[in-house]
Amino acid sequence: MKILFGIILLCLICLNVTFAEDKIKPKKTPLNKLSKQLGNGELVKIQSYQVASYKAIKEGWYKETPIKIEALLTFPDGEGPFPVLLLAHSSGGAKEFTEDYLEFMRDQQKPLLDMGIATMYLDNFSARGVKNTYRDQSKASIWSNYVDAFMALEYLSRNPKVNKSKIGISGMSRGGNISMMAGEKRLRDALVSKDLYFVAAQPRSPECGVAGMFRNPQPIKETKIWYVHGKADDFTSYKQCVELAKKINTNGGDVKIDIRSGWHHMFTGGFEPKFFKSFQTFSKCPPWYTEDDGSVNKEWLNTHISHGVFKSKEEFDKILRENPKKAFKKMMKGLKLEKCIVKGAHIGGNKGKVFMSEYLDFWKKNLIN
Repeated sequence: MKILFGIILLCLICLNVTFAEDKIKPKKTPLNKLSKQLGNGELVKIQSYQVASYKAIKEGWYKETPIKIEALLTFPDGEGPFPVLLLAHSSGGAKEFTEDYLEFMRDQQKPLLDMGIATMYLDNFSARGVKNTYRDQSKASIWSNYVDAFMALEYLSRNPKVNKSKIGISGMSRGGNISMMAGEKRLRDALVSKDLYFVAAQPRSPECGVAGMFRNPQPIKETKIWYVHGKADDFTSYKQCVELAKKINTNGGDVKIDIRSGWHHMFTGGFEPKFFKSFQTFSKCPPWYTEDDGSVNKEWLNTHISHGVFKSKEEFDKILRENPKKAFKKMMKGLKLEKCIVKGAHIGGNKGKVFMSEYLDFWKKNLIN
């Protein structure tokens, strides 16, 4: 049950709505426990926002819903300035940083500190009153998490102990999505100073087909991305991510595509792959992308309109801003009517020790050299 609690990572990323109209009751962050486990770190608060879509960012009304999220920041010995690696959790929440089955997330810190790289573990959920989102992705919008990453980047850039030109980001599943989108120029330009960027990103097993990512990505040219996915992953498909990565490269980005044969979702987990028949997957559902103007793509929206859950694009946009909870219920109804939700996926891989050396080498090359 402990593993099951933490690894239902990305059941429905496409339904990324927030609850601006609901009163938020913050949860106690697991980062306090993480600090005790690591024996280090300072808990800090970062200004961020509740966001339901890119349109909210583009049009500026995301600022109507400010929120402060928490992070655990640890520096190596010395005065700095130091490079920093930002670590994003999956839909399992920041609690996964503390779990026995995912020691990979903690085991990397000491060698990183020894190399002179500071770490920041980011908690996207607790301040939003959420422990995890694997049962209900609407509890914490993936778009809010995209914003969190750039707010953390801005926060770090103001710290004199940080080398702001050497900040990286990494994560798995939902955290992988955040790491991929950390290289998107339109988000950076709308949220923070245009001279800020993540110099490197290492996403693992993101969901690129139903996560609202840009159909036409506009990369930050300074961001080098090493994207890793398991070819045997039947929870989040690598195929749509490969297509996205190729678009990023075509548009002037720098993405290394690394697909591992026989590797499954959460391949850095400390257990062999297991099949969970209750897991919901959405690879057969209509793709959901964000267009250049900030709107949802017609293919996805028209599916819902065809089932009568929305009358028009205008109604969808109105409900999404005014009553996201209602929008979520309608989208769920649309997917059920489409009969595209499939149950069952393999999780795990016990590849953390195999992967760790090349993972650390990537950060040494991009944050130190």
